Parts: sequence; C-alpha cells; structure tokens
Amino acid sequence: MNKVKIKNHNLVTVFVLFLIVIFMSLFAHNFLSPANFTNILRQVSLTVIVACGTTFIMIAGGLDISVGGVLAVTGVVAAKSASMGFSVPISFAFGILFGLIVGLVNAFLIEGTKIPTVIATLGTMYICRGLAYVISGGNPIIDVPDNYSFISATHFGPIPLLIIIMLVVFIICHIIFKYTLLGKYTLAIGGNTETSKLSGIKTVKIKTILYAMGGTLAGIGGVLMSSRLKSGDPNVGMGFEFDCIVAVVIGGTSLIGGEGSLSGTFIGALIVAVIANGMNLMGIGTFYQYIIQGGVLVLAVIFDQTLKGEGLKFNFITRLFSYDKRTSC
Repeated sequence: MNKVKIKNHNLVTVFVLFLIVIFMSLFAHNFLSPANFTNILRQVSLTVIVACGTTFIMIAGGLDISVGGVLAVTGVVAAKSASMGFSVPISFAFGILFGLIVGLVNAFLIEGTKIPTVIATLGTMYICRGLAYVISGGNPIIDVPDNYSFISATHFGPIPLLIIIMLVVFIICHIIFKYTLLGKYTLAIGGNTETSKLSGIKTVKIKTILYAMGGTLAGIGGVLMSSRLKSGDPNVGMGFEFDCIVAVVIGGTSLIGGEGSLSGTFIGALIVAVIANGMNLMGIGTFYQYIIQGGVLVLAVIFDQTLKGEGLKFNFITRLFSYDKRTSC
C-alpha cells in the first residue's frame, strides 16, 4: 500500500511539473530552448546531489538544515587548500572530508546529546558559515589553479560533466534506498523508531550513517559549486537548505518520516529549478521570488497532506469559535 502511494504521488508531481513547463513556455522567453534546458539541469544538479542526503534523513524522521553552511565551508576549504599548493583532487577531497565531519558532528549532537534536530543542525549551519568567513577572511578565495574549474568546464558532447555527476550520485543513492538494508532500515526507523529498536535495528548507528551521508553529499555539492565558480566564496549556499527541503517535500517525503522516494525528490528538485529559471527569464525580482518560493513550500505541504487523505480543515474557524456546553460553568 505504501509503494502505491509513492508511485501515485510521483505521477501527480510529474503532471504538476508538466503544467509548470507549459506555463513557463508560454510566458518566459526562450524557456524551451536547448541551451536553457541544459542550464536548468546544470542548476538543479547541486540541489539533487545534496537533496539525496536530505531525503534519507527526512525519511528516517530527522532534518538537516545545515547544508547551506556546509556548502559554503567545504567550498572554501577546497579553494584554500588549492591556493596553498595542494593538488586539485586532494583539495576537493579535503572539502568533501570536511562535509563528512560536519555530518558526524550533527549525528553526535542529535543522537549523543539528544539536542533537538532543528537546534543541532541550525547551530552547525551557523558554525559552518562562520568558519567559511574566518578561513576566507570574508572574501572569495580566487587564487586557485587554472584546472580548479575542470569539472564545470568539462563536457561530454553537449552534456556537462556536472550533470553526469548528478545522475551518478542519484542512481547510487536510489539503488541504496531501494535495494539495500540501509534503505529498508531508514524507512523502518522513520515509521516507528521504538519498534525498530525492538526488532534489533541499531537506530543510532543507522542515523549516524545517514547524517554522515548527508554531510558528505553536501560536501560534494560545495566542492562542485566552488569548482563552478572557480573560487571559494563564503556567501554561497544562502537559503540552499530551503531548496533542498522544498524539493524533498514536493517529492512526497513525509515530514514525520517513514515515507518518501529518491525519484520523487528528483522531480521535486526539477519543479523548484523550473520555477526559479522561469521567474528569472520573466524578469521577476528577487524579493518577489522569495514570496513565491515561500508560497510553493506551503502549497507543497498542503498538497502532500491532501494526497495522504488528511485534506484541508476548512471548518477551522468554526471549530475555533465553537461553543462547547461541556466546558461552560
């Protein structure tokens, strides 16, 4: 029954994506051009990579809002290492390793000290952002080797290497989720943590792996962003956690855990990217884009609840001011 729900949700989100594409093609100039289509895939690539980790965490009943800060600090670490004379692959490895460490710190704070998930990851987000400014001195690190941007500059025919990396990461995560014990345990823990413990699942170990995976994928995203910009900019990733969470929620992952899919997240990320790209082509200002994006998040949650049969509570006002004789004096 659970699989049917997810499948139907994906079909609906694909239909929503189709409608948005039609709308943008009518009102956004050159939206359907091959160059713009490639640009959308390039823009969505980082969101998909990082959101894959966010999906695992949210299905397990957790949340990670530190990814924006991790994106910034890992890119800065990679660029700083390259500017100090380390080879580009080693510099990238340092950045990704830093993301892994942040993921493990998140796991320790949440599972070890029992700090609420939102507080723990909000704290690490600010710490990572602060470290990015400290390491870079508050300015982008631009004295990197010429081959630092080889990932973003490499193409296989018309397809950028960045898109290929996104597809490889997505396929690996999808296989892990669908066909390994880690994926099955993730769903079980999100469905009922206590029952999972009683059935022998080492929930702390699994959640630690998931947060480590999330930090690593955020580190990969930070390194790729840094390579794309050919610098380590401490200002990148502002609000990036918003894009990831919206993509995951639109994709059908439950906010309380126990349900979701990687394919849904991919579709959700495409919806977010298409809306952002279309608004830019239509010349909609940044401030108005924030309003629209916030509305998309709220509508995504309502949409998700409606598909799950919870529906909208239109009688809220009536119930709010209703008179209950049983409580009267």
